[in-house]
Parts: sequence; C-alpha cells; structure tokens
Amino acid sequence: MRVPVATRVAFAVATVAAGTLMLGGCSQSPAERLEEWYSSGGEAQIRKLNEDAGRVNEVSMRTIDVQGPACQDLLAQTTKAEKLDPIPDEAAQRYWKEALGGFRRGAGECADGAAKKEEAQVARGITAVQTEGLPKLVNTVSMIKAGLAAAK
Repeated sequence: MRVPVATRVAFAVATVAAGTLMLGGCSQSPAERLEEWYSSGGEAQIRKLNEDAGRVNEVSMRTIDVQGPACQDLLAQTTKAEKLDPIPDEAAQRYWKEALGGFRRGAGECADGAAKKEEAQVARGITAVQTEGLPKLVNTVSMIKAGLAAAK
C-alpha cells in the first residue's frame, strides 16, 4: 500500500514540529545552565584547583623537593579542569580560561624547574600561580556566585 505524498509530507512536518517543541520546551535559563554546570562537576573542580593552587602557595618557601610535587599536582588538576564543558556564563568563562592558563603556565614552569633543580625557574612558576592563576580563579568564583544569586 502506497501512502500519498501529501500524507508523508504532513507526517514529516508534524514530526519536525514535535521535535522542535520538545527541544524548545527543555530550554533552560542562563542561571539554570550555570547551576547545572556548577552542580555537575564545576564546583568540585573549582574546589580542587583552589586546594592544589593553595598548596603551591603554601610550599612556596620550602625546598624544591616539596614544591615540585605540589606543582605537578596542580598541573594534573588543571588538565582535568580544561576538559570540563565551558561555563555557561561568558564573563565567568573568560576568567576561568585565564585562571587555567595561569595555572598551566605557572605549574608547568615550576614542575619543569623542579625536575632540573632550577630554583629561579621554580620561583617564577610559583609566582605565576600566585599572580595569574589564583586571582582569576577568585574572579571566576565571584562571577559564578553572582550568576547563581541572580537565579534565586
């Protein structure tokens, strides 16, 4: 049995329309998307980055054999954070990328310097973590908190 072309076209149009309605009905507000990002791994990732960067800051006046592993941990955590979906808030995402870049540069330089026993390179790396990464992470958290507060 052949189905008339008009019936097939009507069915196709109805199917597309239903799919569009289903997708449209599931749209989230920017605040809801931010909340979802934050609660589905964002918060934990921020917390871990803050802990690892704080540890690098904490060991800044210690010896290379303590500084190197702290920088390696931060570098590994930065790699994990870079794999997260982008933050669904443009300003927060910009600060997030800058924070991750600062952590990557600083922790990378520190870890490399520790492997070569180059104290000056380790110190430059730690300084980058402190001045490029941590302040931008603070800005990221501020932007996220403001976005989440606006949703309430």
